[in-house]
This record gives sequence, C-alpha cells and structure tokens, in this order.
Amino acid sequence: MRVAHTARGLAAGFEPCDVLLVGGGPAGSTAARLLAQLGWTVRLLDRARFPRPKPCGECLNPGAVAALERLGVLERVLALQPASLDGWTVSAERAVARGRFPHGAGGLSLDRARLDAALLDAARAAGVEVVEGTRVTGLVHTAEEKRAGTVAVLTAAPVHPVHRARIVVGADGLRSVVARALSAYRRSPRLRKLSITLHVEGAGLDPRQGRLWIDGEGTVGLAALDPDGRSWNATAVVDADARGRAVAGDPVGFTLARLAALLTGSAPRSAAAPRLVAGPWASGPFDWPTRRAVADRVVLVGDAAGYFDPLTGQGIYRALRSAELAAQAIDRALRADRAFSADLAGYETALRDELRAPLRVQRGVEAVISRGPLRRGALALLGRRTHPMDTLIAITGDLAPVRSLLRPTVWLRRTRSVEARARGRP
Repeated sequence: MRVAHTARGLAAGFEPCDVLLVGGGPAGSTAARLLAQLGWTVRLLDRARFPRPKPCGECLNPGAVAALERLGVLERVLALQPASLDGWTVSAERAVARGRFPHGAGGLSLDRARLDAALLDAARAAGVEVVEGTRVTGLVHTAEEKRAGTVAVLTAAPVHPVHRARIVVGADGLRSVVARALSAYRRSPRLRKLSITLHVEGAGLDPRQGRLWIDGEGTVGLAALDPDGRSWNATAVVDADARGRAVAGDPVGFTLARLAALLTGSAPRSAAAPRLVAGPWASGPFDWPTRRAVADRVVLVGDAAGYFDPLTGQGIYRALRSAELAAQAIDRALRADRAFSADLAGYETALRDELRAPLRVQRGVEAVISRGPLRRGALALLGRRTHPMDTLIAITGDLAPVRSLLRPTVWLRRTRSVEARARGRP
C-alpha cells in the first residue's frame, strides 16, 4: 500500500471500529448496513452532507430493483414515489428501436439526492455511525498500525482527523482517494467522456419510457423522476476533447439546446420547450480500470472498484451487488481475524467474474455507437425486430445473461408486424 501521508500525530482520533467506509453512496451505505446487521461496529465517512445532488442518469434498472428488494430496502425507495420504467426507446439519427423489460420486471427512476439519503438513513437505522462533512485525504498502514491490526484513515477535519479500523472500504466513486492510496488504477482514462446532468420540466413524453438519443455529438438520456412526468433527468454526454470547451462555456444552454433539438418529432406539438429546474452537475472522464479491488485490510466497492461508461445504466446495480459480495467477504475475514489481501481475494474473484461479460457488452456498445454508419445500421436492425432489442434491454437491465443474445430464436423469430406484412396485412 502506498503511504499517502506521514504517520505524525496519529494518536488523536475516534475510537477504532471494525469497518470504516469512505463514501455514502449506494455501495457504501449498503455495505455498511449489511455489516452492521451482522454485528460489527461500522463507521461511514462522506465529504458531503446528505441529501446532496449527484451527477447521474438516476435510473435503477430491473436488476437494481430486485437487489433493493433482496436487501430489504425497496419499500423505503418506493415510498419516495419514483417513476416506473418499462423500457427504453433508443434513437440514432432516423433509426429508432424500442425495447421493453420482460413481463413482471421494471426499472425505477428518481433523483439521487433522495435515493442516497434514504439508503444512508437505512444504514443509520441499522446502527452505522455516519460522519458527514468529512473529507478523507489518505491512508496510513505503518508497522505500528499493522501490529495493532488496523489501518489509519486521515481526514481534513480539524478535530479528531484520524480514524482507525480493522478493515477500510473505499466506496468513494470515480477518482477514489482509497483506490489511489492502493495504486489500484491501471491507467488514466482513454474514454474521455464528459457528462452534464440537469433536472428539467416540460418534456411532454410518456414517463414510463426512458429515452436515449445517439448521434455524432454524443448521447442524451431522458428519464422521468416522478410517476406523472413533472420532473425529468436530462443527461448529455460528449467527448471531452472535442466538445468539452463548448460545454464548459454554457453547460445549461448546451444541454437544453441538445434536448430541444432531439425532442422535435418525439414530443406532442403542444408540449413546451424543456425548462431548467436544477443543475447543472458534471462528471467525467469515465473509463477507470483497476488492477485490484483488495489489499491488506482494504476493499474497493462500487465505482471505486473500476468503471467504464455509464451508457448502459448498470451503475447502481453494480454498486449494490459489489456491496453484497464485499460484506460477505469482510464478515468472513473479521470472524477469522485475518484480513490480508489473500483472505479478501474471494471477493475480488467473484466481482470480476460477475462483471466480465457485462463489461464486454459495454465495450461492444461503445464500439458500435462511436461509428455513425454502424450505429445507424444496428439501430435500424434492432428497430425491425423487437426480440433482439428486448433481449438487449434485458441484458443491460441485469436480468438476462449476455449469451442470451446469441440464441438463434432471438434473431430468427419474426415480430408480429413483420409476420403481418408477410401475409399482406397492414
């Protein structure tokens, strides 16, 4: 482990705990709650004070919804009255493909400020000590700390700046301080995308369908944040090198102009132009591969454990799933009183195994959408046959394995409209 700070003055601080988590998003709050429910003393630090906005597409795919139910917090989220999503409409210039989630499954959409606060409140209710407004600056694992079986976490807090724990969990997202302390990042991002998120009103569309437009300028996603479609998440993603300067000059104007142009022909003629409600919030660049997700007494979860691109909307599912897997491995390590990297390696293996195939899909999707003729041809093909599009939506919804797209029946089975045309019917 790279020592990010000197060990000078480490005597002061909070009482040591079993597990200390850095980051209060879905991954951190979920792992914290699960470990507290298992009887461990758990502390969570976050530099923000909740509720706080978060640049994000703000959609929970069906896999994430199922995970929330499995984890016992779905009712808390449903009480926030999110929008229900039954699928996505994807457009690439004139080509349009519509996909629906399988019967009985659906996604949700709501603002991250309320979602994250609700999950953090659930962690508090389970006994997690939450310390907000505290920025972590590094880790120290000196010989003295090793003899004590702890890691020291340093913060910028003027009072009690040091926290010690038997295991530290990095759940602090992109450009994670904990991941940097482990030298976990394999390289700098190559996929230099920048996202701008707004909350808007006046979209004038069916709130049950998410929308994604893809063209030479980048992508724009639109999803309702409430059941009536009063408020919407609008997220524009562009190449930072090609369009970053234009976006930085007027992020709100750029995103609203993109959205208004793309809504032409999609929204009813009576619908007003989308109006800003809140934002902007920026994020990027993406594409942060990691060479490791564990070290001695340290575990990475969520985006801190590695990230590629948010286009397929699987981030929150992966945050929740990594938290589940990490909590199981940490519980075993603490009970055995052995928390070296070899003892935590089972988590890393399980995480890599689960992410390998979806990551290939993400990279394949990126390869297609980045090439104009290819993306238009792919969308045109998917628009003519609903079964492949529905299957792709199920895969990115974390409902179906990637291999299901390779089944011949998915491609050979004709849609009802194609069969009708073959019989000469309108």
